[in-house]
Amino acid sequence: MLFSGNGLPVDDDILDRILTFCPTFQTLQSTMITSKSFYRVFQTHPKSITRAVAYNAVGPALPQALRVLRYPYDEYNTPDADPAAMVEACEEDHLISVITAEEKQKLQENSRIVVKLENIYSLRHKDRTSKTSLLTSEESWRFQRAMYRIMLFCNLFPSTSYSEDMDDECIEKIRRQRTAMLKEYPTTELQELHSVTKFLQGICEEVAPDASLVQMLLSTGPYGAMTIWENRSYDTLEEDLEFPDFDDDDVDLKLFSRYFSLPLENIWTMRKVTPPKDEDPVSKWILDQVNGANDTCSKCAAPGGLQLYTEANWDRFPIYLPNLLKHHLKQNSTITQPFYVATAQLAQPENLAAFIGDLFSFTTRTSPEFDGWMRTDSYCNACLVKFLEEHLWIWFLDERIKGGWTPPENCWYGWNCRTQVHKRFHAETKNHLCVPIKGDAI
Repeated sequence: MLFSGNGLPVDDDILDRILTFCPTFQTLQSTMITSKSFYRVFQTHPKSITRAVAYNAVGPALPQALRVLRYPYDEYNTPDADPAAMVEACEEDHLISVITAEEKQKLQENSRIVVKLENIYSLRHKDRTSKTSLLTSEESWRFQRAMYRIMLFCNLFPSTSYSEDMDDECIEKIRRQRTAMLKEYPTTELQELHSVTKFLQGICEEVAPDASLVQMLLSTGPYGAMTIWENRSYDTLEEDLEFPDFDDDDVDLKLFSRYFSLPLENIWTMRKVTPPKDEDPVSKWILDQVNGANDTCSKCAAPGGLQLYTEANWDRFPIYLPNLLKHHLKQNSTITQPFYVATAQLAQPENLAAFIGDLFSFTTRTSPEFDGWMRTDSYCNACLVKFLEEHLWIWFLDERIKGGWTPPENCWYGWNCRTQVHKRFHAETKNHLCVPIKGDAI
């Protein structure tokens, strides 16, 4: 027995219980090395303790997460594989067997991806005020269970595993395999999966120029969607996965066309189930409640709901900042070139969010209409654009002066001067980062 600090004995059952409450495998390992008694208890019940910690680390979707790791992809990653055998391989098993050290590491890696995506999903579709997921335990389970099943599907039907000479017959075989793999799930859980794929597709659509590329990106699964979100681009993903070049009649287009929607449509038809509607919100089938769905802009009262901007989602503001310089400043190359250099770091989402927050410190130096504009409020796109336009040039003036620039004499027409656009000498010898004192200042 291990004795506590007050001399009371601690039974092995209690030690066992303590170990099962470890939130991660690292915590379990650290706890075991603090005492021989903890180590001895673990050695007595390694399976049950490891299983309990695995559920703590991954959540109730552990069976789906383990199947992602254990599925024999190499055996079935071929058009000739039997669809029925593919479904039966490594079925989701709630009686979890021994988890290896390699699996523990991979479980945690995949879990981090799924949790990050849940945070994004929550911010966009549950509650716009929090970067951390506010999904209930039931909603989180639905989301994560679907996400791991999507991960399995994309691992089994990836974008880089097929030969270029694949014909229509091979493509049809793969489509049957895809339908079979999804058909094993109950209809309600397929509806959940549909909603989550719609969420992932939305992320891909923000960066992809056409529908064909969206489907190719969708085939990269949760990892691809997270990479796209974090980089606001698919460039890195394209380099990593070496997407094949394809034309309109290319086999790759046929292979990835309607990547998820086609097998799901086949299943809706077979089961005589009314298919989801295109206009259905991404929250349908996953969320029981959406927070702030009817909220309005804090300044103009325009309806916006989850589309309103808050401190939690400023990093997704889509406007190219140089376009928000006041009036004719955006056409003055002596302004735009150094401005571009000064704001280059804002391409990183976290930097952009912090920058917008800092701009609220300039409100005392603009017109009285911005008195009371708080960083904690919610803004529609039009109001946030207005705020940025009125403050970006002031911030840039301060930045240039801090960098050692001495402003020349102010132009009477300030940022509204038209001459600065087509006369470089005037643009260089007069300061236009100032309020007009002549002409129309509106």
